[in-house]
Amino acid sequence: MAPGDSGTITAAPLRAIVVYKSVKAAVQLSIAVLLVAAWPLGLPERLLHLAGWLRHHITQGWAAHLAQWIAADSTSRRILLSIAALGLDGVLTAVEAWALHTGRTWGSWLVVGTTGALLPVEVYEFLRVPRWSRALIFALNLLILWYLARRAGREARHREAHHGEAHPGAP
Repeated sequence: MAPGDSGTITAAPLRAIVVYKSVKAAVQLSIAVLLVAAWPLGLPERLLHLAGWLRHHITQGWAAHLAQWIAADSTSRRILLSIAALGLDGVLTAVEAWALHTGRTWGSWLVVGTTGALLPVEVYEFLRVPRWSRALIFALNLLILWYLARRAGREARHREAHHGEAHPGAP
């Protein structure tokens, strides 16, 4: 909770962010673990088989795009890089959730930095292939960024004010 806040109004958005980050991390890490476990069972070959099955049995446009994407990106190296990226993002997201939940002073700034760093990529991807889901994710991340930057700034000013009171000779 930021200094000077009544508690329930600003605590609710923070709780929502922590829950969102916690669920996202759990899903990402679960999928990464499942993919690692599926590797010895022939994951790359199974993905190619899935792409072929989608092409022949599903008639919706999304399935054709999915099949094309799976077939094009199912090299062992790309799959390993995707699993690693998913796992690392899951770990980072879990650290963000933990830092916010435990009230670490750097937690808000960590989320601001990681979220802000990816916004240009999200804009590029939206401009390349506009989709309402991308616009929604961008808007949600922008809202989180704004809220946490504002909150972190208030906390920093509050700490600075209290530090100045405790040490009158401090700059």
